Formats: sequence, C-alpha cells, structure tokens
Amino acid sequence: MSDWDYVLVGGGLQNGLIALGVLAARPDARVLMLERATTIGGNHTWSFHEAHVPTAARAWFAPLVEHRWPRYRVSFPDVVKELSHPYATCSSERFAAVVGAAFARAPHAELRLGAEVVDVTARGVTLADGTRESTTLVVDSRGPRELAAGTTGYQKFVGLEIEVDADLDTDVCELMDATVPQLDGFRFMYMLPFGRRRALVEDTRFTNDAELDVAAFRAGIDAWLAGRGLSVVRVLREESGALPMPWRASGPIPRQPPLVGGYRGGWFHPATGYSVPVALRLACFVAERGADAVFGDSEAFDALASAHEAQARFGYLLNDLLFNATKPSERWKVFRHFYELDDDVVLRFYGAELSASDKRKMFLRKPPPGVSYLRAMGIFASWGVR
Repeated sequence: MSDWDYVLVGGGLQNGLIALGVLAARPDARVLMLERATTIGGNHTWSFHEAHVPTAARAWFAPLVEHRWPRYRVSFPDVVKELSHPYATCSSERFAAVVGAAFARAPHAELRLGAEVVDVTARGVTLADGTRESTTLVVDSRGPRELAAGTTGYQKFVGLEIEVDADLDTDVCELMDATVPQLDGFRFMYMLPFGRRRALVEDTRFTNDAELDVAAFRAGIDAWLAGRGLSVVRVLREESGALPMPWRASGPIPRQPPLVGGYRGGWFHPATGYSVPVALRLACFVAERGADAVFGDSEAFDALASAHEAQARFGYLLNDLLFNATKPSERWKVFRHFYELDDDVVLRFYGAELSASDKRKMFLRKPPPGVSYLRAMGIFASWGVR
C-alpha cells in the first residue's frame, strides 16, 4: 500500500490549488505537499478575472480572494477603455494561510517545509535526506523547464505594495497604463488599489532579455506616481521577476505519470502570464477524480491536455509575432489593437478559452503599425498558418 494518495512536489500556485480541491472533495485523502523553502507560495500577487473561476471550484477557491474590483481600465496614448469584468487578486501571504489551514484541518494530510526532492518517479519521490515517499499519484510542479535559447521573450516587472499620501479610486484597477515612455519594448504600469491609500503598483515590460534593473523600475514607479500627484509614504513589500513568454513549447504535456503541473508541465498562458485559469482547470480535473483515476481515464486527460495545448499554441504564435515581427517601441500598438475587440473576446483570451471564431477575429483586421508584414508572413508560414 502507498504511503499517500497524492504527493505534491512544490508549494506553488498549481499544487496549492490541487490540494485545496482534493481536500474539499475528499477530506480524508492522504495528501503530502513537499516544499523546499520555509513557506509556500513564494512572493507573488496572483490576479485573475473572477469569470474564470469554475463553478466547481468557487466554494474552496473563495477564501483565496483578497481584493476584488467590479471593473478595470486600460490606457494608451490615444485610447482609454474600461471593461466591466470583475477582477480579483490573491497574495502569497493569503495563499499560504488558506492552504496551510486546509492541511491543518485534514486528518491525513501533511505540509512539509524545508523538504528538497531530488528524484521523482511515477509512484514516489526521494528527498535529499534519503527519505522515500510512495504514492498513488505524484504531481511535480517545481517550476518551469529550461527553455531553449532564442525561443522566448520575457515579462519583466517590479512591484511595490505601498502607502501613498492621497486618496485612490478603489472601485477600478489599472490593468494597463501604456501612456508611459516605452522602454525595453512594450512597457506599462499596473495598479491595484487595496485600500483608500494602499496599492500595489508595478512597472512591467515585455522585452527580449531577462536582465532586470530593479532600481530603474523603482524609479519608473515613482515617476508615474508623481505624474498623478502621488508620492510614496511607505513601502510595505516588493516583488519582482522575469517571466518567460516563449514562442516555442518545451515539449508536449506529458501523458503518463507522474503528473507534471504548472509551468513545468506547460500548464500556463504563454502570452499573458496569467496562471490562475489554467491552474484551476487542472486542479479541478484532479480533484474530481480519485488519485488512481487521473491517468486511469486516459481519454479524458488527453482531451484536457490537447485542449490546453491548442490554446497555448495560439499564445506561442502571438508571442512569436510580438517579439520577432514587431518593432519594440511600437509594441504598445498591438495591445491597443487587441483591446478594440469585443470585451467578451478579451475575457476569453485571458482565460485561454478562445474559440476558432475569436482567433479569426484577431487576425482578420489590418495589422497595427509597427508590425513587419514580411516578418509576420514568414512567421505564419513557419507555423503552417495561411
């Protein structure tokens, strides 16, 4: 008999959602989560459109929602648009508390911190101290696989959670303010008002390299706030990163155990950085089945993986066009062009659930200035798109 029903390798978003889903559906399940750090969740803020939370997940996902807004705004030099799509966020701190509480309540579950996994097989894992844990299902979500050189751009960001010296509009968040000087490619500011005088502000850039000048990004945040008549009273927290935006997949999603989740397994949105919708889909699939049935129903898993691969493939194509066929200083026009689409198409894009009709709508219009027609045609040809 296995020691566990589920062994979750890594304490990030994907495995945290799987744990919450499984423990909600099967409170007596034997679940072991292994995280090499001293806490789970890292130092992140996960944002998402609430429409992308499946009905089956709403009850157990709800405690993760820390802040919500009824609408959001995008701004470009010549266009400002508000979209009435409820938007929400969860911090790493909230994530760690909610997931930790779920483990504490479960009679046969364990969250083990400071546990480094050195070997993963279909039915078990080996830790650095030599401990071996056997299980019915291993889920390996330890982070992204290495990408081949020259196959990815990056979404670089520095975010400051701050107190400011004047009141903020707490009813709307700034998803994208691209009226700022365009540096390193496409650049925009992002602001989530957490309270009357508290917010998360990020300087974000879609660029071809991963080099991150944190001081320059901080200065960019200060300048943007100053332009709005605001200044920082206190910095509460800082986060930063360089997320890969690849235009080539590392490989197909593995169809055999162990289950490889999150970025490592290709379960992410390559064109946006939004992880929650895709991670929730996989978490619901696992939670709805017993540990032995995830791969036991191979047709169902293949259908789920194939549907995501089709959505991801379109995202990879968009990244190829953005990073390899568009002048860096003009990339903002691609996003302005995108937001001219119907609001529902925009929502489905962020959720990685575009229809064939949606995809056609994105390409049947005249391309925005800055896109090289010849390079774009070459990219379409390399993808077999006519």
